[in-house]
Amino acid sequence: MNPSTQFSPLLRFLIAGACLVIIISGLKAAASLLNLVFLALLLAQSISPLLNWLMNKGLPPRRAVLVTLLGVVLGGVGVLSLLATSTAQLIEKLPIYQSKLAKLQEAVITFMSARGLDLSNLLSLESLNSERVVAFAGTLLGGLAQALGNAFLVIFIVALLLFELAGIQYKLARGEDENSMVGKFDHLSGDTRKYVAIMGWTGLLQAIANVMVLLILRVDFAITWGVLFFFLNFIPAIGFFFALIPPALVALLDHGWPRALMVVIAYWGINFVGDNIIRPRFMQKGLDISILLVILSLIFWGWVLGGVGAILAVPLTLTIKRFVQQYLRETRPLAVIPGGVGPASAQGEASKGE
Repeated sequence: MNPSTQFSPLLRFLIAGACLVIIISGLKAAASLLNLVFLALLLAQSISPLLNWLMNKGLPPRRAVLVTLLGVVLGGVGVLSLLATSTAQLIEKLPIYQSKLAKLQEAVITFMSARGLDLSNLLSLESLNSERVVAFAGTLLGGLAQALGNAFLVIFIVALLLFELAGIQYKLARGEDENSMVGKFDHLSGDTRKYVAIMGWTGLLQAIANVMVLLILRVDFAITWGVLFFFLNFIPAIGFFFALIPPALVALLDHGWPRALMVVIAYWGINFVGDNIIRPRFMQKGLDISILLVILSLIFWGWVLGGVGAILAVPLTLTIKRFVQQYLRETRPLAVIPGGVGPASAQGEASKGE
């Protein structure tokens, strides 16, 4: 390239920044469509260990995919049916919860006032108003009900992705070149796929345990809270607390504080076992990602993709980080090796020839 036509470092930085803004704007505009694809990819990667296990047992890739899909479809339709019924009943019961929440606020104000602490101004804030809280919950549940309408499309995309993942594993098992497109894709998504699979399976076990506890304690809408826990499980640190609040609050409004306390203790115990005993046995090394980067990724992807972006924040960030590391490794100049064939040594041989 002619030196006069080369871009300055500042201009290249500005062009890269402009391209990045365009890409982010496109992601934000297509969030409704991308969320379906990303959720399907998340579920497919969570299910992939079962697919790999069947293939390792000698089952041909197509049969392994069909067996996996049969289990996914039957389980998915059953869970969706229960979830749709539970969500509809919860939406109908929201007005009852609104009146109970208002009475709870009055009881708390009276109890604290008798002990010389006035909380009337704090609990009367607009953000803590019972009508506002219930309206916000209704909006979230309405979005969940709308998402259920796309659930069968998500299952269809999961099926296609499972076929692709099986094909990639089959090609690699037959000695596909690591520098090929398939090899690079597997290398790029390897850590993320393992992370999602481990989080998916351990989160599923924890969600099932939580549902059983809620059923034993007779807390309403246990299936809804179990599905909510499974997806919020992918949000590090704070996801557990967001998954705990709704069932504990429902238990408090329906059965009183002793039942709500039992829900909190059971959730904490199950989460402790999953995060500190089961998960470390499979996840041999950490995420190699700082807490600050996790928080920033939650904020960024939540802004770009909405609520689904918070669930996908860590997997997306890990994928981008791996891609940048691989790109920098491929574009880094070759080191000068004595007697080697790198660019520097080649230039030296050319000068000797001259």
